[in-house]
Formats: sequence, structure tokens, C-alpha cells
Amino acid sequence: MDPPCSPPFFVGSVNGLICLFNRRRDTYIWNPTIRKSKKLLKSSWGTSCYTKYGFGYDDSRDDYKVLFIDHCGNSYNGELSNTRVVVNIYSSRTDSWTTLHEQLQGIFLLNYSGKFINGKIYWAASTGIHDYNVHNIISFNVADETWGSLELPICGEEVFNIKLGVVENDLSVLYTCYPGTTSDIWILKDCRVNVSWMKWFTIEYPQYAVLYRFDSPIFTFSIHLRESDKGNILLLIPEKIMIFDGSTKKLEHEATVKECNTA
Repeated sequence: MDPPCSPPFFVGSVNGLICLFNRRRDTYIWNPTIRKSKKLLKSSWGTSCYTKYGFGYDDSRDDYKVLFIDHCGNSYNGELSNTRVVVNIYSSRTDSWTTLHEQLQGIFLLNYSGKFINGKIYWAASTGIHDYNVHNIISFNVADETWGSLELPICGEEVFNIKLGVVENDLSVLYTCYPGTTSDIWILKDCRVNVSWMKWFTIEYPQYAVLYRFDSPIFTFSIHLRESDKGNILLLIPEKIMIFDGSTKKLEHEATVKECNTA
């Protein structure tokens, strides 16, 4: 199926709807099942090269919302000063954009596309544009449009080799331990009531583990449980598809797919 814009960049997916944009900052909500899309009204988002985005749903108002967050500033010798954050929010219920200032000051969102889970959109975050150590996790409540913060499951550490992701319907963190031979999978349980991180399992990589060092936190991952007697795990990361044995958690199969984008 042809998407409504080209080249399409993925914002998010909710209830079978997909939000996309292109280099001209045209934004669409697309229903691929019926092959129809809605082009959103133009907004002032995309004024910086550090734009982050998200797509979520407020079930209390039957309202789909699209977020674009711009980290703007004055450039000098490749560095940004006087950084300000501009948040643009689209509401499908009102078919309009709202622009907010003075939010997320001193916070830099790392992964491009936020993860929508249980009414909130999540990003890994650092303290500055040139800091790629993950300091905490920032959330946006789609219903009341408030921001929140979560501590990392790795106690007291600011780490670079962390990825935010989804395991089934739970927020998850993939932490690749130095020197990259294992990764811990943590999941957040009951995130609407109590914050409780639980280590699910550890991935042990083979001797050529350098192939699997997932250093950059700007990309995300997802894990799917395949329907099989062994409960095999399908792990998707940028340019990699891997299958682990559900009982031994050992790598069974690995494939390189350059078109694979798990944002």
C-alpha cells in the first residue's frame, strides 16, 4: 500500500491508525485498512533539527493527539545556546494545534518517536542537547496534557547504552551492559497505579557480540512473543531482527534488514 506522503517518517501508531509526516512537514493520520488518510492543518513545528514527536489517544474524549517537540536555540560553532523548548499539540477532536512554551526546560528528549502505552507517551531524556546519557524517562499524559518523570531501573546511573521500548503492552527498557555481551530487559508493571520495574530476562550474545551493541538511545526497540510451544521472542531493533528461544533465552536466528525501522 502506498502511504499518503513520501518519503514517510513514522510518528506513531494507535488503534490501527498511523501518523506520518514528510520533509515538507505535512502531517497525516492514515488508516491503511480502508486506505484513507487525513492531512492535518499546518503548524509551526519543525523549526529545529532536534524535533521529537509522538502520537497518542485519549479514550475519555475519543481524541487522537499528535505532538511535535522542538529544541530551539542560537547556533554558534556547532553549539546551541539559550535553548528553549516549543511543544506543538494537535487534537483531532478540535482539529486544531496548540503551541506551548516554557515546558521541559533543562530536559532533552532522546528517542525521536515517543512510545504510547496506557494513555501516556514516553521518551528517554538527558539534561542537554549534546548529552546522550539517559538521565530519566519523561512521560506525557495525553488526556490532561501534563508531564511526568520516571527513574531508570538501573539504580542511580546515567547511561548511554539504554533503549526505550515496548514488551507486549508494557513500557520496557533494554540496557546493554559493558562491554556489550549481555542486555537486560526491564518492564514497568502497573504503570497507572504504582511504578514498579521488574527485570524480565537477560540476553546473552554470542562471541561476535560486537554486532549487537546497540549504542544510540535515539532509536527504540520492541519485543513480540511468538505463538509457539517454546514462547519464542522476536526482538526488533534498527536493522536487526533476532529470535531467541523462549526457554533458554539463547539466540536462534539473526537477520540484517536495513529497511527495518522500529521507531
